[in-house]
Amino acid sequence: MIDGRAIIERCDVLAACTDEPGRITRPFASDAMRRAHQYVREWMRQAGMTVTRDNIGNLRGRYEGTGDATLLLGSHLDSVRDAGKYDGPLWVMVALAAVQRLHDDARQLPFGIEVLAFADEEGLRYGSTYLGSRAVAGTFDARDLERTDSAGVTMAEAIRAFGGDPTRISDDRWGGDLLGYCEVHIEQGPVLEARALPVGVVSAIAGQSRMLIELTGQAGHAGTVPMDRRRDALTAAAELVLAVEAAATTQPGLVATVGMLDVEPGVANVIPGRATLSLDVRHPDDRVRIEVCETLLAR
Repeated sequence: MIDGRAIIERCDVLAACTDEPGRITRPFASDAMRRAHQYVREWMRQAGMTVTRDNIGNLRGRYEGTGDATLLLGSHLDSVRDAGKYDGPLWVMVALAAVQRLHDDARQLPFGIEVLAFADEEGLRYGSTYLGSRAVAGTFDARDLERTDSAGVTMAEAIRAFGGDPTRISDDRWGGDLLGYCEVHIEQGPVLEARALPVGVVSAIAGQSRMLIELTGQAGHAGTVPMDRRRDALTAAAELVLAVEAAATTQPGLVATVGMLDVEPGVANVIPGRATLSLDVRHPDDRVRIEVCETLLAR
């Protein structure tokens, strides 16, 4: 039987599967992911599961039941750069522990269980998120195969090098009798801790709008251009950042973030001529989210 301590120990093992020593960085179809698969594949087998890897690189372990329906349990094994060790792998390990208990007791449920260790959620390598789950859902966009990483390697080439066939990703769409999907995840927020609660149940999944906004002004000398003649891109960006913060207080459940701001030319004695910032808006109601985005962009 796998207990909580063993789950955490397995997360520690996976944390060592990284492309950057000293911090966790595990991109899609990388050497670090290959090492992680070696461990997870063996743990799946120990739990009595039949293990396969699909063309996008998802590791899939199946534990048969007495009926035809299947409960999917899944999360991702890839990471952002300098990630936490529990974001993604924790639920894969929890799911495997649950199946291991069934296997140790020689029990079968009225339905099968399939544990999905998704190849990509974060989009670190190619800037296209949810590759693993999109392949399973049948919504993978083949145009993404032409994307290149920082080394010029196309996604199609990376998939082939990892052992998949980029021309057959559509074959891996889930087509069985689906009972449901479940995922345990760390909160990544302070609410449960503040309320001294060990666990919470998700009541909604927030839609997300993410974009880059470029503001163009006019660069000039910081010491010779009068204030009333300036077109400072950074001050406009600052006003927009504050507007984003204010907009996020108008609706319960709405969050909005500017997490990146790039200023050109980025010199102390030059008025900024261009500012580029990111905008991330999330809300469970698509209508609310879209309206807030439209209001901000209309400024």
